[in-house]
Amino acid sequence: MRPRPATLFAVLSAIAMSAAIFVGLTVIGSPTDVRMRRYDERRVNDLTSISSAIKTYRLTHESLPQSLDDLQRSQQSMGYSLRDPVGRPYEYIVRDAFWYELCAEFDTATDNTTVASYSSYFEIHGLGRHCFPREARPPAGR
Repeated sequence: MRPRPATLFAVLSAIAMSAAIFVGLTVIGSPTDVRMRRYDERRVNDLTSISSAIKTYRLTHESLPQSLDDLQRSQQSMGYSLRDPVGRPYEYIVRDAFWYELCAEFDTATDNTTVASYSSYFEIHGLGRHCFPREARPPAGR
């Protein structure tokens, strides 16, 4: 007995759809993996913006802000958040007159074998809490 064409088409379509879903999840990752990478991208963008704002603050106030709240109060508008996508505050630690650290909790680790392809200092991080030492020294002659 031969299967009917409609039945054969339905079975082959189901197999093709299952294979496509399997390949998609293998290549792209699960929805949870994709969300965690997006959250880390937002953390990187926020830390990059915060670092830039700290440098600007350092130039205009001739000192580092004592806290991220001081930084926030000094700006009319902010294009970044002081909290990560799940609501945890970013950490800011003043080390001396020129050095500070920004810290965040990351959901994924980056592969630092391709360092040249990264566009931000904050993109190279491990899984979990990672701190980035930064310098905000005024230009020479000031």
